[in-house]
Amino acid sequence: MIQLFNMVKKSESEMFLKIASNCKPEELKDVLKKVESAIEKSVDKDKDLLMAKTIITARLTSMRN
Repeated sequence: MIQLFNMVKKSESEMFLKIASNCKPEELKDVLKKVESAIEKSVDKDKDLLMAKTIITARLTSMRN
C-alpha cells in the first residue's frame, strides 16, 4: 500500500515538473501556487517538486527583466 502511495506521489511530482517546463507564461503563477501547495503537503523532500518550483521561479524572474 505504501509503495502504491509513493508511486502516485512520484507521478504527481513528475507531472508538475513537466508542466513547469512547458506551461505558457500566463499560467506560471497558478502552477507555482499548486506546486507550493504540493510541497507543503509533502511529508518528505520531493526533489521533483523543488525543481519544478525552481524552474517556475526562474521563468517568472526572467520575464520581469
